[in-house]
Amino acid sequence: MSSIALPRRALLAAAPAGLALPPAARAVATDGPILFTVLRGGTPIGRHRVAFARQGATLAAEIEIDLEVRFAGIPFYRYAHRSREEWDGRRFVGLDARTDDNGTRTEVRVRQAAGGLAVSGSGGEFLAPPETRPTSYWHEDMTRGTRLLDTQAGTLIDVSARQSGTERASIAGREIEMRVYELTGDLTSRLGYTQAGEWIDLEFKARGSTIRYRRDTPPATA
Repeated sequence: MSSIALPRRALLAAAPAGLALPPAARAVATDGPILFTVLRGGTPIGRHRVAFARQGATLAAEIEIDLEVRFAGIPFYRYAHRSREEWDGRRFVGLDARTDDNGTRTEVRVRQAAGGLAVSGSGGEFLAPPETRPTSYWHEDMTRGTRLLDTQAGTLIDVSARQSGTERASIAGREIEMRVYELTGDLTSRLGYTQAGEWIDLEFKARGSTIRYRRDTPPATA
């Protein structure tokens, strides 16, 4: 996200394949939805919700983001993102995404194909490598690759991540130890996961403003 214009890309990132990660679960799908309040300079501007459903061996993640920035009580920026991801175990296999970035609308569709993932939409059509992962912070495995699929633009982006240690965080009234990553490249941000791999924290700069995610639901696992 960036200040007045808050593009989806600044919400998302990844990491180098050679990064040594602890042997914890790399993705946690909770029974209830994951809910965040999004704050800009400490002021709430919207929400980010991730809900999960299983259909046989397939895990579906439904993602909703709604943001609105006001000046003197008048809305001057709105952002809405809806996406559905499909995963087969730890393999990303499908996506349908729609974004309205203050009136600019984009769509992305991903399906499995021979030799990789067939991507089509506003960013064009191409075949992505089969190990490609989307820009969705809920899945910690995204920190294992150097390229991600931008779920708003429908393009591949170059990223890197460094695990900077652990910190204590207060999440919905609970004290949690979290792994912290610093993300750089086409996207920059700081994010955190529980020791079990559940996403609980995100922060980044956007044209002089600090955007911070406040987790509203307690983690299922610490």
